[in-house]
Amino acid sequence: MNPLLDFSDLPRFHAVKPEQITPAIDALLEENRAVIQKLEQDQSDPTWDSFVLPMHDAQDRLSRAWSQVTHLNAVVNSPDLRKAYHDNLGKLSQFRTELSQNQRLYEGYE
Repeated sequence: MNPLLDFSDLPRFHAVKPEQITPAIDALLEENRAVIQKLEQDQSDPTWDSFVLPMHDAQDRLSRAWSQVTHLNAVVNSPDLRKAYHDNLGKLSQFRTELSQNQRLYEGYE
């Protein structure tokens, strides 16, 4: 299993390989976008359990994985790790922009 997708315990920094970063980030971004799409299509009134909690959980998983990558990039920087970091940084920036500009999510939180 990709250690970046294992949230059962503390991070396993020693097990993370640069080639695992993109597949993990792509999977977590896909998961987040699926949650968002489901919430956007839900016509019921948002509640903590039906709206906030799914968003929080999906974003938390993404943040936990990415924080491992940023930490490793800072402390054991290598050309392969640096490339994986930079290859995914734009994807995460784009995703955060999508979140901040999503009117339906704004209305759900409001």
